[in-house]
Amino acid sequence: MNIREFKDCVRFNIEHNIKHAILGLGAPGVGKSQAIKQIGEEFGYKVIDLRLAQMSEVEIGGLIYPNEDRTKTRWLSPEVLPDEERDGKNTILLLDEITSCPKRVQVAAYQLILDRRVGQYTLPEGTFVIGLGNREDDDGVYIRLAGPLADRFEIHYIDVDFKTWKNDFAIPFKVHPYVVKYLSFKPQALHTQVPDSEEMIFATPRSWERVSDILKYDSNLNNPVVVNKIAGNVGQAETAQFVKFVANQGNLITVEDFLNGCEAPKEPSEVIILTNALVEKAGFLREVSTPDELSQEQRALASAIISSMFRLGSAEQTVVGLRDLLELNRAVVKQVFLTTDDPNAEKFLIENQYMLGLE
Repeated sequence: MNIREFKDCVRFNIEHNIKHAILGLGAPGVGKSQAIKQIGEEFGYKVIDLRLAQMSEVEIGGLIYPNEDRTKTRWLSPEVLPDEERDGKNTILLLDEITSCPKRVQVAAYQLILDRRVGQYTLPEGTFVIGLGNREDDDGVYIRLAGPLADRFEIHYIDVDFKTWKNDFAIPFKVHPYVVKYLSFKPQALHTQVPDSEEMIFATPRSWERVSDILKYDSNLNNPVVVNKIAGNVGQAETAQFVKFVANQGNLITVEDFLNGCEAPKEPSEVIILTNALVEKAGFLREVSTPDELSQEQRALASAIISSMFRLGSAEQTVVGLRDLLELNRAVVKQVFLTTDDPNAEKFLIENQYMLGLE
């Protein structure tokens, strides 16, 4: 599943007050921790993030000490665990790096996940437990969960998905346009980690976010400091392609020129770039619930963008572009598509309505 689908599974539990623990496993840097923090903000829950790989079993399980007359033992509960008086009634306990921590720490977390208590401490009623970690083939520190512990989780494997990253993170959080355009052209560059490789630097959604932060301060790719900093985040080879791509942007056909009748480029890679740029131009469609909320100018622009997809000179890119437009706002795009006065659109609708979900 992609990160959006994983977030939906977590939301389901919160919305229905289901306290079953969820475990999300995915490659480093795909945005797992960030997704949980976003959900916390969405529901107004405090997220208590415990990095288990950096903790000992005592920090999870607490410390045993004798009572005053030394006839019984008591527990000192860890301060890091949710406290209703301090943290509020609703919290998310995020057990991060659970597949990278020592077995002793996993065992200490077991009772917390199994019984929602450890020693004399009990998790507050409003606490949801989410575990995160890497998969065995993600080329990181991996310590397999014991069967009984794994069985207590609802487990999901999270894959890198460019469209989800772009629509749910890059655009809403204003990732630098150079990064978005480059990765729209080369989606596989979003995550370049190769298992068992000796290369320490590879691209991830997290590292591209750092590149975006650099470019927001200085986007001059003739500055060797900027280029070296980008290379330190995504690697030399990817940086070379990124710099070359940005340098060639000035020679590309613009969306405005294309909408005004300019012919489509001949180079396939430039057609891909133009297709993505057309979809980005239609980004305003995300902000409305019905076609009636579109201004006259917006409706005309949306219709023009749909019509332009049939002039790309590539049937494959026409389908890709229309599908991407539908992902922006399916209900609104369908209505605009159906009212677009273009013979090509009408013909395409008849021949491909089932493929595009426009029936």
